[in-house]
Amino acid sequence: MTKQSIYRVLILFLLVNMLSGCFGFGSKEAVNEDTPRYYMIDVARGSVAAEFAKDRVLRLMPVRVTSLYRGKTLVFRVGDNEYRPQPPHQFFADPSEMFTEQLRRWLQKTGLFSQVVITDDVPADMVLDTAVTALYGEQRDQFSPQAVLEMQFFLMSNDNNNTKPLFQTGLRVDVDIEKSTPENVVKGWKQGLEELLWTVEDDFSGYFTKLKP
Repeated sequence: MTKQSIYRVLILFLLVNMLSGCFGFGSKEAVNEDTPRYYMIDVARGSVAAEFAKDRVLRLMPVRVTSLYRGKTLVFRVGDNEYRPQPPHQFFADPSEMFTEQLRRWLQKTGLFSQVVITDDVPADMVLDTAVTALYGEQRDQFSPQAVLEMQFFLMSNDNNNTKPLFQTGLRVDVDIEKSTPENVVKGWKQGLEELLWTVEDDFSGYFTKLKP
């Protein structure tokens, strides 16, 4: 083999190794199942209401998440009383923070409140206490694949002398998906949250309509 041929082989070898390093060809990292994968449940109401209520400030309390689903790792239901986390599939943000922000953005666009705040810096007329009581992917053999989301809403007067809810409702959505994979379940949760928020908006609208003289 001539020197020129040897140089060509060396150059080709170096190029292959450089490409492998850049694009992950044959690398362990490219196929490492322990690499975290991050997800967000992000919904958008779309258009903003043309008119807003006057002097009706809502303070949104941090959304409480049942302990079973409080962690960032996605959870699947695999038995009647058995739930299994799905590492390395995780939410990008803490579930409580994620749902609080989604709820704030949605309610602010409805026009049902003059302002939606998450701190006590601004005096509020009402307080909304919300809880996520189910957030899992259905993977039991006797059930079809689903993304399950359940939330409870308690609208309170911001008056220490009145502890009875002005309005309360519990909503659950079971979204059918093709297969119980993390990606499909998250898409199902997104669809479910959008349906759920439209419903709770309609419920709040009906409640405030009844208050009008």
